[in-house]
Amino acid sequence: MVPGHTDTDVRNVVLVVIDALRRDRVGVYADEGWSLTPNVDRLAADGTLFENAFTCTNTTDPSITSIHTGRDPESVVRHHGPFVTDAEKRRAEAVETVPERLHGAGFMTAVTGRTLGRWHGRGFEHYPEPSLGRYRRRAIGERLGAISPRLRALAGEVYERVSAAVDSGTADEIEQFLGALGDRPFYGMVHTMDTHVPYSYDEGVVDELLSRNDYPDRDLEAFFDAHSDNPYVDETMREYAEPADYEVGLARWYAKYDAAAARADRKLGKLIDGLAERGRLDETAVIVTSDHGESLDEHGIYFDHHGLYEPQIRVPLVVRGPGIPDRRRDEMVQLYDLAPTTLDLLGVRNGLDADGRSLVPLLGGAGEWDDREQVVFQEANAQRRLGVRTGRYKYITAAPDEVLERERGNAFRCGYCDTVHGDERELFDIEADPGETENLVGERPALADRLDGAIEAYYEELETVEAGDGRVEYEDEEEVMERLEDLGYR
Repeated sequence: MVPGHTDTDVRNVVLVVIDALRRDRVGVYADEGWSLTPNVDRLAADGTLFENAFTCTNTTDPSITSIHTGRDPESVVRHHGPFVTDAEKRRAEAVETVPERLHGAGFMTAVTGRTLGRWHGRGFEHYPEPSLGRYRRRAIGERLGAISPRLRALAGEVYERVSAAVDSGTADEIEQFLGALGDRPFYGMVHTMDTHVPYSYDEGVVDELLSRNDYPDRDLEAFFDAHSDNPYVDETMREYAEPADYEVGLARWYAKYDAAAARADRKLGKLIDGLAERGRLDETAVIVTSDHGESLDEHGIYFDHHGLYEPQIRVPLVVRGPGIPDRRRDEMVQLYDLAPTTLDLLGVRNGLDADGRSLVPLLGGAGEWDDREQVVFQEANAQRRLGVRTGRYKYITAAPDEVLERERGNAFRCGYCDTVHGDERELFDIEADPGETENLVGERPALADRLDGAIEAYYEELETVEAGDGRVEYEDEEEVMERLEDLGYR
């Protein structure tokens, strides 16, 4: 028995984060059609699927921090990338993480796939350096783009083809990761970026999807011209456009996203099969989720994940492992619940000081689960918004943010699109209006005020992680910022 570890059926945990994966692109959640994700589906067929899982925020830095600390973004890190403050970095360094706790208890801890560097590596024995080769495309694309938009597109296509080969290293890393585990109990994290712009996909799958599906379509140049006042569309999307996109049209962007989801799922299949071949699958809990979703065109947000609408904040969550029943759960859960859940699954005593709660009672384990009436979430990157979701209603409100106001000049107006998405206060009846198109604040002011008060009460109860003073510096920060810029973060 591992020191500090109690005897449970689950010996290992693998967390698979498919970055920016929409819930409705996972076969077991989709209404109909050909499944893009047969490997997620087979895990769900033998495990527990959560119908109402929500992220805590819509960017990766704070979301992964919440997953590994069990703390709300407001307690540790709420900003992303270059907007993360020194105070947030100090809190991130001060708070204990799941990998730290497990490594101290004798577990092998490892990451494979894309890495975020900085504080995210704490507690991992194996944490690969960020691979930056594919992230030089921006400078080259900008120079060629000054000559011709089509040359910029050609540069993008070359980089995408090269990066597809580079990113296949994620699958190779999975093989190496599995081979290095030996007999030790382990906690592993697999973080794939296929469904994050610029999407990574197989060309043949894109062609097949275009032939199967009736995607929204439009001439791409006309689309760019119509959105010339939107910097994200006119600059970032144009930079990622490939010659084939101009030939086929906007429909190819939707197909590329779906093909990226299929590609990420194949990597998951390699992981599942590798665990099974080594006789470790039946002693391992595999958790599959996304750090946030993705908007394809909803609310005028194209192929990115800012905004607190359903495509961005409602995420897939599947848990498969020994003793975990085959069932669907309707309870409202959030990603910060995964930290105490992981420790409980592995039988590690003395849980983290977490804002989230263990899901083990919902996974067939001991203990009681008190149903949540609502979940609260936020964003603090392209714009500042707070939101709350009950079983039926969602309320979103604008909020101040000193960092965004200083760096962007405005926390309400979207710093990506140079526009305002939605109203200052929004209320939606998700049951009657799943597309969130009809703002009910004017019709239901009392309900809006009550939900506004629920957000305020939630944040008043949170305890911010205590940290010291001083500046925190990371050797890899400049490289990580360059990488994030190439991923479309502005």
